Amino acid sequence: MYKLFLIFFSFFLLCACTNQALSTDKIKIDLKEVSFDVVEKKLELHDKVPTHVKDLANFWFNNKVKVDGIDGNLVFTLFDYNEKISDIADGKRIDISLKFEVLTYKSNMSKKKKIIGEVKSFGTIDGDFALNEFDNLIKKTQSDLIVRLSKDLKSNI
Repeated sequence: MYKLFLIFFSFFLLCACTNQALSTDKIKIDLKEVSFDVVEKKLELHDKVPTHVKDLANFWFNNKVKVDGIDGNLVFTLFDYNEKISDIADGKRIDISLKFEVLTYKSNMSKKKKIIGEVKSFGTIDGDFALNEFDNLIKKTQSDLIVRLSKDLKSNI
């Protein structure tokens, strides 16, 4: 009976530790919904944009950027992604910036609206850390960049 209890307790402890490790890796993002007075929308991503940022931008653009007009097009471009990693006291810092351009126009080209902007985000990690933790910091900072983009765009429209 004691051995069965020990095996059950070990299994329970192993499952609890595994679930906690998985839950700390999840990144919670709060993307804002934006609406445009056009019929069609298109997202353009330049080659320098990393895969994680492209995936988040595609998710945001497909699910949170709404079109509710009867005429016109929207072209949303992300470009000039920059990532700088620097040493700080007992750690590392990552600075990320991304430029964007929003162009809306009607079919007769009489009404054009252009918004150009840049979003920046940073993250730091200090003490003893594994490369996996630093990779998670980079992903969190990239996620924050897209969240800031959605907030900034919502406030400019």
